Amino acid sequence: MDKLRVDSGIKKIEVNDNGDFIIIPVSDASFFERFGIVMKNFEQKELEYNQKAKELFEKHKDKPDDDVDMIVDGISLYSSLCKDTCEEIDKLFGDGCCKNVFVGIQNPGIELIGDFFEKITPLLNQYAKERNQRIDLIYNRNRKGARSKGVRK
Repeated sequence: MDKLRVDSGIKKIEVNDNGDFIIIPVSDASFFERFGIVMKNFEQKELEYNQKAKELFEKHKDKPDDDVDMIVDGISLYSSLCKDTCEEIDKLFGDGCCKNVFVGIQNPGIELIGDFFEKITPLLNQYAKERNQRIDLIYNRNRKGARSKGVRK
């Protein structure tokens, strides 16, 4: 029986002391694009949150009795931003990613999510560089083999 194994380019990153990990599908042609979209969405939502927080403050600044309402509205807005971003992260890296990365935190805040992006980005850049080097090696014109001789099957 013939056998065929393709290196799918899956990278595993350990994310906590319990040995849990997230999976990076390096060879998935859309992964890096989707990661960029998640980061852009987070940045956009953060800007929207800051704008809405200013609007809430302005709305309530002359009403000392409304301080509790302003705080509740602000917290709800902040919580929603963080929850939405974690849902996007889980869709990209797999269900439970945020639970494993942010152990013990039910709804990670902006600072934790930002820290995650800051720490994962250099790894993704490294994986993308390695992927591009593999692609260059495979499809290099000077390579000897079936692909370099114009043979296609």
